[in-house]
Amino acid sequence: MSTTPLLSLIATGCLALAAFQSGQTADAEKRLAAVEKEVAELKSTTAEHDKVLGESRALSEKTAKYVAEQAKAAALMVETLDQSEKAGFTFGINPESRILLLQGWREALAAAQKDLPLPPVPTPAEKNGTNGPDQGKGQPH
Repeated sequence: MSTTPLLSLIATGCLALAAFQSGQTADAEKRLAAVEKEVAELKSTTAEHDKVLGESRALSEKTAKYVAEQAKAAALMVETLDQSEKAGFTFGINPESRILLLQGWREALAAAQKDLPLPPVPTPAEKNGTNGPDQGKGQPH
């Protein structure tokens, strides 16, 4: 075989290989662009979820604090009823109705203190002001 046909064959092979690789490069670039677009969409969705989670967490903590204050007020009211009863509230006209009133009040106040939802206990990372992977994302601690 002479050198010219051999060089032509090698050159043709190189051109074919280059064309094949450029096709793969274009494919890879399209796939990369699609992945980058998907990652951007996921980041946006994650940011929206982070915002909603933060708002929900804040509302949940406020609600738990409010309910805890209501339970404390109910406990104080029970003490007030006890003091009132000791001071003679149930004596006088129709003492049975006053006894029933105190009993009903105590039952309502006991219900206000039962199964009190408490806010979650912060993790050591949250106590230190860090929040693991969410650190720096504006999440409430």
